[in-house]
Amino acid sequence: MPTLPAVVVLLSAVAAGAGVAPGTQAPPSFAGHWVLTSFSPQRPAYDQFWLGTEARVTQTDTTLVITRVTPAPQREARFTFGAESRNEYSVDGLKIVRDSRATLSRGTLLISTDTTPPDGQRWLSNILRWSLEADGTLVVGDTEICGKGECPSVVTTLRFRRQ
Repeated sequence: MPTLPAVVVLLSAVAAGAGVAPGTQAPPSFAGHWVLTSFSPQRPAYDQFWLGTEARVTQTDTTLVITRVTPAPQREARFTFGAESRNEYSVDGLKIVRDSRATLSRGTLLISTDTTPPDGQRWLSNILRWSLEADGTLVVGDTEICGKGECPSVVTTLRFRRQ
């Protein structure tokens, strides 16, 4: 039977081989093909900009890519953890720039986004908070920030299952 120090050394070696420091937990993987199962509160014409009702997510140690599959239009967003990432889109014929910061911490992915429309007035427009439940359900809290505070922000909770 191994001694306690031998067990600690063995566990440290296993953790190091898995790329995880002893005593820490590996960040969750949000990678997969996700399909929306519900959102609340119910809002007419609500459409999550990057996720839609079906999306593919790829993730590495340093990046996250969201590819919206349905509904149209298809969109792709690329993020680098710990850095600002710029994604540009054409929405109703107008150029929209979205500058985001993505952070993985304590099992949660936060994506904070500033939007710059054609008039050049950049504002914090959206915060996404992703987490995985024990059954594998992806839960996304979508906080839409209204203008410069002249109206209340709206929080929508979306639930997705891996397909």
